[in-house]
Formats: sequence, C-alpha cells, structure tokens
Amino acid sequence: MDKKFLICAGNEYTYSQLIDDINTKGNFNPYIYINDNNPYWIFLSIIHSLIYNYSIEILDGDFSDTELKEVGVDTKVFSNYENITNRVKIDDYNSLLDKILMSKDWSLSLYTSGTTGRPKKVTHTLKTLTRNVKIGERFKCNVWAFAYNPTHIAGLQVFFQALLNQNTIVYTFSGQQKNLSDLIQKYQITNVSATSTFYRNVFPYLQGNIYKSVKRVTFGGEKYDPSLENKIKMIFPNVLIRNIYASTEAGSLFVANGENFEIPESIRDFVRINEANELLIHKSLLGNSDSFTLEGDWFNTGDIVYQLDSNHFNFISRKSDVVNVGGYKVNPLEVENTLIKVEGVIDLVVKSKKNKVTGEILVVDVVKDENYDEMELKKNLKRYATKHLQEWKVPRIIKFIEEIPRTRTGKKVRK
Repeated sequence: MDKKFLICAGNEYTYSQLIDDINTKGNFNPYIYINDNNPYWIFLSIIHSLIYNYSIEILDGDFSDTELKEVGVDTKVFSNYENITNRVKIDDYNSLLDKILMSKDWSLSLYTSGTTGRPKKVTHTLKTLTRNVKIGERFKCNVWAFAYNPTHIAGLQVFFQALLNQNTIVYTFSGQQKNLSDLIQKYQITNVSATSTFYRNVFPYLQGNIYKSVKRVTFGGEKYDPSLENKIKMIFPNVLIRNIYASTEAGSLFVANGENFEIPESIRDFVRINEANELLIHKSLLGNSDSFTLEGDWFNTGDIVYQLDSNHFNFISRKSDVVNVGGYKVNPLEVENTLIKVEGVIDLVVKSKKNKVTGEILVVDVVKDENYDEMELKKNLKRYATKHLQEWKVPRIIKFIEEIPRTRTGKKVRK
C-alpha cells in the first residue's frame, strides 16, 4: 500500500504522487508567493527546490504592496518561471531522500512577523532548519497533525521532521480544527504540534473522547500554557508533552518538559543570559540576514527569561510586549495566563491603551464560548482578575471579539 504524504481538505496525496509530480515539474520560480491555502503546492515547491538545489524565498499573500517594496520584491517576479535544464528522475522515496540530503548549497528565506518594524528577511540552510530533526526507524510510523501556517518556522520544522522520516502529514490548520477528532481516528494520528491557542480552540471538538493513538503533543509558536496539561492528558492518555523554543532568526533551539527549557550541551557556549535577563544567541546559530543587529558576536532575541541554573531557563515574555502602567512593568502574558482560567474564555489577548493618568492601561480582548452571557462573563473576569492579580495588572477594559488578530507568523497582535 502506497504511503500517504499529505491529507488536506478531504484530498489524499501519496508519496508516489509526490514523486511523479516532482518528475513532471519542468520549471521553477525561486519565489513561493502564498496567496491561497494550498499546502501540497507549497510542500511540492520546497522539495523541488531541494532536488534541483536552487534557493527559494517564501512570502505570504498578506504582504502589502508597501511591504513588498520595502523588502525589495517586485510582484512581476512571481510569474517569471525558468526551465529546468538538467532533469533528474526520482525513482522512489529513498532516492528522493538521498537527493534532499545532498542539497548542500540550498537555502530558504522567510520573513519575520514585522511586529517591531519592517519584516526582516532571514535565510536558512537545510542544516539550520533541520537542526533538531530526528531520523530513524522509531520515527517511521509517526502521523503528524500539521497545525501551523506552512510558512511559519514551526511549520517548517514539522514538515521536515515528517518528510525525512516518510511520515504522513494531516493538515489541520486554517479552519480544519473542527475536523480534528475525525482525522485522528481515521488516520491514527500519533503526533500533534501546535500553539496553545490551537489547543484551546480545538478542545470543544475533542472533549468527551479519548484518543489513544496520540503519543506526543508539542507546544510551539507561543508561550506555553501549563493550565492545558491536564486537559490534554485526559483526552490523550498515552501522551508525552514537550515545549519547543524556536524563532525565525535561529530555527529550533531548545526543548522543555513543561516550562523549563534546557540548553543542549552542544550549544551551551553559544547561549547567554545578560544582566537584564535577556536571552542572547551567538551569531553562529542564526540564519543569515542583513537586518540582524549584533552586540559583538551576539544576537539579542528580545526575549526576557528567568535563569533557573546555568543550563535551564523559563521564558517570561517578549521585551517589546511589556507594558508600563503607572511606573509598574506588566507582562501581558502573565495576565493572559491568569484570565484564561476563567470558565467560558476560549482565548484572549492583553494589550495596552494610552492613558493620561497612568501612561498606559491594560485592555483585554476575549473570545468567549458561545454558551456564556457577555455581561456575566465580564463580571467573572473582573472578579477573578481582582482576586488573583495585583491592582495595576487588572485590565480596565474588557471587550469581546470573534477572533484574535495574528501576524503572518502566528503571533498575537497587541497593537
């Protein structure tokens, strides 16, 4: 039976079909401009570039014309295809894998979210993108629920982990969450990798069932939410939970059991935490970019962490997210992790608003369960915040919205 490569929107693509399409594809464009949701085409284009060893650049369709000009891309290039001159024939998966692993000069460029200015182009090699990919017989039977934007660094990590072990990818991003229960049972999904927000949103479709096939659940792309652990273990009784630290600039670097990230022995000389509790990464661990600002040989990630010992730390927040309320520094993630515990809250984002008295105040936008009354839930949120948070951390304005706005890399928009 032919191994399935991708399941997406009711369509099944096998590895044989993937290989046939690679062999048939006689032209290429070094730009992958994603203006619709077609993960098979995206994955096929990435693999094709690896086979023929040409570099590619991934751009999301939500780039504005101004942003495209700022990063130096003319939209005319998206329709300029070049012919492949020296065609190769891929016979089977093993020859496909051999060709991929031979792509020494290949690179892939993607862009940061642009939350702190113009999106920054970062170029990765196959080595930096697969730094933490594990290949071996014990991974061959994995079936992955793919719950990220394919252009997100976390999505690329899952893609390569699956591809290099000939795993099946079940696409559950972009409106597919409601089908996750059926997909787990039909395809016996073993691994789920997603953001905390994804897990919160998908729980209503999974509760009341037990899925024994799922062996590993991974968090990434957002701050880990420990309050989700018990819910996950009730639904997936055989699961091992892991938390991944990754960034567009460096790829995947650290793994945590819960909130405590461990710095691997192989890179301990290339990671520092400065006096301001900011995480620094040596330039040798980064992708390539003309936009990086280095402090000597070190890149300041902008992440504030708490150092537990010489080899372990907790992620606290992004430095740019910290809000100054009347002289008090407030971490919005702390407030979010507190208020998410209120029954009836599906997701929320805490942000700041200018205020004449305190400089800034906190505002919280809430996505609620449709079965809860807005006025009653607002009272419960205020009551819970007052009880569990210091006065300056209590949001002064509570609004209900349908969906949390996100950047192209999946981060919550706090402006």
